[in-house]
Amino acid sequence: MRKQAWCALAAALLLPAAPAQAQQGDGCSHDTLTVEGTALDVTLCPSERLRRGETGTISILESFVANGKTVSHSVSLDVAGPGEASRTIDDVVLQPLGIERTLHMTIRYRAGGAHLEHAMLIPGAITLK
Repeated sequence: MRKQAWCALAAALLLPAAPAQAQQGDGCSHDTLTVEGTALDVTLCPSERLRRGETGTISILESFVANGKTVSHSVSLDVAGPGEASRTIDDVVLQPLGIERTLHMTIRYRAGGAHLEHAMLIPGAITLK
């Protein structure tokens, strides 16, 4: 094998793999939070992607899974100018999942991707993320 081929192979083996989300390019984020000893999976996905530089209102589709149950709904988000992060706040009652609390979240949208920026349980103001 030539030296250039060996260098390329070595570089490919040494570079960290990109996360699955970046490979899929779907703009979704996936987090697992621990709520009172229960794993709560949170998925946030933009319902549509605006073209670069475009502003407007989009929906963020939210899915919550715990104790073998799923709750889904959406929240609106006003997208700011190009290159800027936009945020919205949402409260989700977790009782249908068997958790007697509400999840208070800050969701960030930037460059086509939705992310769980902060998460807190209320009542009690227990920070999860």
